[in-house]
Amino acid sequence: MNKKIIFIFLLISTLLLSFSFGATEAKLVKTLNSGLTNIKSWIIKLSTPAAAVAIGTGVLMKKFSFGDEERIVTRKEIN
Repeated sequence: MNKKIIFIFLLISTLLLSFSFGATEAKLVKTLNSGLTNIKSWIIKLSTPAAAVAIGTGVLMKKFSFGDEERIVTRKEIN
């Protein structure tokens, strides 16, 4: 019986909250969305050069390993 009451209460509170916001977004939600969008763009801008450096390091390690198996294994672990 208690589970049914809790379920009904959660259902009603969810419906009331969804109707209270309506079709417009709250100012806090807009601010959070724009902030997260900015953070996502910064992460993409930083991760692209980092990936290029990692790949370049692996290529150079393979190039200068001169057939040494241990160095080739190290290069594979880095990439």
